[in-house]
Amino acid sequence: MTKPIYLHQNGHVSTYAALKSAQYELRMHLPNTGKIILPMADLMYLQAASNYCWLHWKDGQRILTPRTLKYYEPMLPEAWFVRPHRNCIVNIHYIDRMEYLYPDKGGLLHLHSGEILPVSRRRWVDIKNTYKHMRSQQALPLN
Repeated sequence: MTKPIYLHQNGHVSTYAALKSAQYELRMHLPNTGKIILPMADLMYLQAASNYCWLHWKDGQRILTPRTLKYYEPMLPEAWFVRPHRNCIVNIHYIDRMEYLYPDKGGLLHLHSGEILPVSRRRWVDIKNTYKHMRSQQALPLN
């Protein structure tokens, strides 16, 4: 049996093990496809597209939703998701490595899927510290 997470609720799950073992799901109703249910643990990142949002999943699936990042941000587990730039929110468990560019440029996040996302210079230190802390706690699985 699975426990759903509804997008209109502010449910937080603190650890990867808790989220993975309980099989939490993300339930959405989309105009074209109707109701869909996807596991929260498989959500790699969200990317802004004006007043829409692309949800990128582990299996390569992309879903365009008529919501903004601001809508989704409070609904995602804080221990899992970080906002490295104004245009994306990333599941920290899918970060492969971080690359620092220059002091005035910020950096890049390299995901396990090979995609590269920007990190703003102001958020670089916070993202780096969060990533290092998660790696040191061995809370990040090897995908």
